[in-house]
Parts: sequence; structure tokens; C-alpha cells
Amino acid sequence: MGNEMKYEWNLAFRIDHWVRVAAIVILIFTGFYTHSPFIAGGPDSYLYVWMRCFHILAAYTLVLGFIVRVYLAFNSRFSRDWKDFGIWKNLAGVPDTLGYYLFIKGTYKSYGRYNPLQALGYLFMGLMIIFMGVSGSALYRGYAFGFMHGEKLFAWFTNLLGGLSHVRMWHYLGMWIFIMFILVHVYMSLLTSASNKDKSFTSIFTGYKLKKSA
Repeated sequence: MGNEMKYEWNLAFRIDHWVRVAAIVILIFTGFYTHSPFIAGGPDSYLYVWMRCFHILAAYTLVLGFIVRVYLAFNSRFSRDWKDFGIWKNLAGVPDTLGYYLFIKGTYKSYGRYNPLQALGYLFMGLMIIFMGVSGSALYRGYAFGFMHGEKLFAWFTNLLGGLSHVRMWHYLGMWIFIMFILVHVYMSLLTSASNKDKSFTSIFTGYKLKKSA
């Protein structure tokens, strides 16, 4: 058996990935600040206004990046991978991969580009981006997705969750879900890369992953 470098992630995929990462980092930082200002100033300061602006711009960027990712999943000649996210197919493989990441077993079956935990995790985070976009728009009174009277546009969502205070609580909880996902995602990537020695962690930077060949 030999090894060869295989082009795993094309440039469009990598740029979209890192744009979404940057947007999420900005959203987390500015979200913490607008929730509880930890730098000198307050809700009436210019800094608070700018933090809120950056939060909204990052939210638009994340939603746009997600739309691009969905487009690539269905239309990219290189990265068309929408079939990899089938729920029932991936649920069947969860025990196999979960045992590996919990150090119960030494390896797991080969599943292609994404193992079942990855596929389900990415699908869930896609739904979370939609939820955070809607809940954030419901909180952003006056405008939402460029429309005037955003509070009326998303009144159905606000009423569904029981009022703006509950929307704010769920939106804040969603931020913590993003934080936990990032930590787990980095852990799983590092563990797989170190265990398989396949450069899977660095592949999202370079595009290339090490593959065994005959």
C-alpha cells in the first residue's frame, strides 16, 4: 500500500467554510457583548452600536454563506454532496462512529467524505443557522432581512415561543450550541487526523487529504 494526496475540498468550498467560521466567531463575540457589555461603555455608547452593527452584518454573512453551501451541495460538479446527509442512513451508523470517538473501539467503517456523526451534525447546524436567523430577525425590531416592520413579519415566531423574552433566551442558548459544536468539531477533526495520519485537519486549509492507494 502507498499513499497519495487527493484533492478533497475545492477552493469555493474552503472559502465558504472560512467565511462562515469568521462570521460565527464575530457573532459569538458581539453576541456576548450585546448580552452583557464587558468593555467600557453600555447600551447607549458608540461601541455598543458598532457591536450591534457587526453582529447584524455577520448574521447576514453567515446566512449568505449557508445559502452558498446549500447551492454547492446540489449544483457543484466537485462538491455535490447532498446525498451524504440522509438522516436514516446516517442514524444507522451512529453507534459505530460514536464508539470510536468515545474510545470504546479502535476504528470505524469507511463512510466516504463524512461519517454519520459529521453528516448529522452538519445537517443540525444548518437547521440551527435557519433558527438563529429567524430568531435574530424577530429580535431585531424595525427591520428584518431588509424589510421594514420586522417585528410584524416575524410576529408568528415570537408568539410561537411565547414572547420576545423567550425568543431572546432561545437565541442566546443557540449561541452556546454553536460554541459546543465548534469545540466538538475541532476535537473530532484533530482526533481523526492524528489517528488516521491522513492530514484531514489541514485539508480544510490546503484542500488535500492523504489517501491510501494500492
